[in-house]
Amino acid sequence: MSGNLICDLDGVVYRGMDPVPGSATALAALEAAGWRIIFCTNNSARTPEEVAERIRSISGYEGRTEQVITSAAAAAGLLAESRPPTFVLGGVGVRAALQKEEIPITEIGSEARAVVVGLATGLTYDWLREASSAVMDGARLIATNDDPTFPAEDGLWPGAGAIVAAVERATGVTAEVAGKPFPPMRRLIHKNLGPGPVWVVGDRPETDLALASAEPGWRSALVLTGVSVGQSLDVAPDLVANDLAGVARILLG
Repeated sequence: MSGNLICDLDGVVYRGMDPVPGSATALAALEAAGWRIIFCTNNSARTPEEVAERIRSISGYEGRTEQVITSAAAAAGLLAESRPPTFVLGGVGVRAALQKEEIPITEIGSEARAVVVGLATGLTYDWLREASSAVMDGARLIATNDDPTFPAEDGLWPGAGAIVAAVERATGVTAEVAGKPFPPMRRLIHKNLGPGPVWVVGDRPETDLALASAEPGWRSALVLTGVSVGQSLDVAPDLVANDLAGVARILLG
């Protein structure tokens, strides 16, 4: 059997700069058996090119740019038709995704008709204030994702959702969320699927498992190498494995 493997990255293939043991071998074995591997990440900080290089350099699997879907791309898709002047509270991945869709980026909040918020590791109060002021003036608020944390090599770090929450709290406006498990990301995934069944592999129940449960026929595998340990599961996975290598062993029979 072969099909489509929608694979998360942070906490599944690597944690920060540390590879998850066995992940590269597992991915290579699945690909050799005919599985179509799509890396779907809510981390919006990097471009797909940078994500592919990160996969290669950390895990050793030869990741390719065309395999990568980011929440930044999903957010840009929400603005691709209207192309409003957009203020970015986020990293280079968000800016590159907007530029790919020819969406103008403004550095002045009062000129913005949309604000896209992602992971901003260099967050300052002035940056947060400018984004919040734009939303208070009527700009559309879009979050690349609402993950409160992400797994790093030394524990959990604040994620884009923590920054989005600050803007929402300041403005009283609820953001439209583009990443997993929401429809904008699912639409991008559908464009990249091949024939056969779809398995979603991840470490975060509220995003990865929820992504699979939102689509008829999709199945999910929860790995225990990321944020899932100790969490209650509102959505039950189809299988649980210690790591990606364990998932590969099951799928390959």
